[in-house]
Amino acid sequence: MAISLQNLKIRDQVYLLTLPLVLILFGVIGLFFFNYWQINQVSQAVESSEISALHTESLLQGVNEMDSVGRAYIQTGRESFFRNYTTASQMVAKNFDILRDLNARKPSMMAEVESIQRLIEEWKSHVAGPAIERANSGDRAAEAPARVKWAGSVAAIQKAIGEFGQENRNLASASRRARQRDVHRAMVSCVVLSLLFAALLLLLVHFVSHSLADPLQLLIHASDRLRQGDFDPMLPPATDNEFGVLSRSFLHMAHALQKDREELGAIKRFSEVVTECTSENEVYDHILHAFRDRFQPRQILIFKLRPEEDFLEVVASLRPLPEDVQDWPVIEGKHSCKAVRIGRPFRVNDVTVEPLCPGKFALPDEGSYYCGPLIAGGIIIGAVRVEAAVGLWTPERESLIESYLSTSASVLSNLQLLQTMREQANIDPLTGLYNRRFCKDYARKLMAMARRKNTPLGFIMLDLDHFKSINDVFGHEVGDRILKQFAKTVTQSMRETNLTARLGGEEFVILLPDTGAEACHVVAERIRKAVARMSMPEVKDKQVPPVTVSMGIAVYPEHGGTLEEMLHSSDRALYESKRAGRNRTTVYVEEKEITG
Repeated sequence: MAISLQNLKIRDQVYLLTLPLVLILFGVIGLFFFNYWQINQVSQAVESSEISALHTESLLQGVNEMDSVGRAYIQTGRESFFRNYTTASQMVAKNFDILRDLNARKPSMMAEVESIQRLIEEWKSHVAGPAIERANSGDRAAEAPARVKWAGSVAAIQKAIGEFGQENRNLASASRRARQRDVHRAMVSCVVLSLLFAALLLLLVHFVSHSLADPLQLLIHASDRLRQGDFDPMLPPATDNEFGVLSRSFLHMAHALQKDREELGAIKRFSEVVTECTSENEVYDHILHAFRDRFQPRQILIFKLRPEEDFLEVVASLRPLPEDVQDWPVIEGKHSCKAVRIGRPFRVNDVTVEPLCPGKFALPDEGSYYCGPLIAGGIIIGAVRVEAAVGLWTPERESLIESYLSTSASVLSNLQLLQTMREQANIDPLTGLYNRRFCKDYARKLMAMARRKNTPLGFIMLDLDHFKSINDVFGHEVGDRILKQFAKTVTQSMRETNLTARLGGEEFVILLPDTGAEACHVVAERIRKAVARMSMPEVKDKQVPPVTVSMGIAVYPEHGGTLEEMLHSSDRALYESKRAGRNRTTVYVEEKEITG
């Protein structure tokens, strides 16, 4: 045990070993003072009883003196006897004062003292006093009866004093016997207490040896288990000594290692999942899902950098965007985003105190946010903003989120490269819709499928009204923005199974599988109304007027058997919408019926 204590070098354990000795010392001292106090109390009782007995004898002597000198004065009338009587009476009063002080805490003895004093006072008032007064007046006739009464009163007083004195002597004797018992009991208790404390010392030594060895063995075993990957080993109980502190530190270390391993595992799984994604939207969904589970954010915004247009566009969000930015969810000027401009994360721990991002796009009113750039191959392709509670962004969480962003950026960069290659062949670069070549190839496939399944295939031809005048007045840059917003509005107004393509300029076509003329008309009207509600940009404090769209509908095979015939039929229907005043939808009718 001594070797274990020496190796552990725990000061409190040394104190614990010395504690039994200190307890024994204090126990002996306490017992000594207790016995001393108890014996002292008994000795005081003995002394009080003995003094009380002495003053009782003095009281009896005073009463006898008063009796003898009083009778002598009555018989002789000499003044010296009267003075002796007075002196004896004062001595009796003084003895009573002392007896009352000695017996103040003894109610029964105090009652006897007061009873004797009353007897003496009555004797002085009713017997001795009147007899002395008669003797002074020379009345001898009542002397004989007075002597009888005097003698009876004195005898009663002497008897009471004698009994009181005997009681004091008995009490003193009993106190002396009690003192002897206390001394004997003190010796026995000291011996018993010493044996008890000796046994306690052995138990404490045994306990301390186990309290040192057992936690040490548990820590050694826990260290081995942690090395083998067990992050929840059995540890010493949480106490306030060094072992308890070491146990808590070990547990915190184990939890930190476990958390790090879990985070590494989560990042690895995230990397494996996003690497398998075939579209950017899939990657965005995984980012939203991973960040929602890891950080419990209030909002997540994923921005995609559009370098050719010099803005950042929101391509995914955890919650819906505010209404004032839903139609145009972009940060104008890529350098307005501080994270993109500086090329490293930008953090605000409290939006009510710290300066915010100069981009000022849908910034939160409370809490904090972290904005990290998406960088792949040294090129910034976007940014991710995560809004959360105040003070969430610790260095550990920042490092974690940067790992996710780094992985995501690499995957997104590869997907964007592939998407760019596809778009160069099939996608209109301005609107993001399919181009004329892809549309024709795909339409022929849909027509063949409709022919086999004997189902209709709807064609909707669209053309923006008076679009040339908007380009002439406000410029082609505004016209391009309107075309992109129009393409987005059309796409959002119909099912994903439908295909929208830009044929050229402001002319578009929509292919609707398994859709007849009536259903196509419903879709077209929904698009027309949505386009009429589109928000238009301001140019030099001048509002661009709302745009409208005219549409023509044709249905395969009712209105044509080939792609060229279908495009012609839908174009003719579009012409009728233009001729009838624009901003309307017309279903194709054969020309002979129109002329007729």
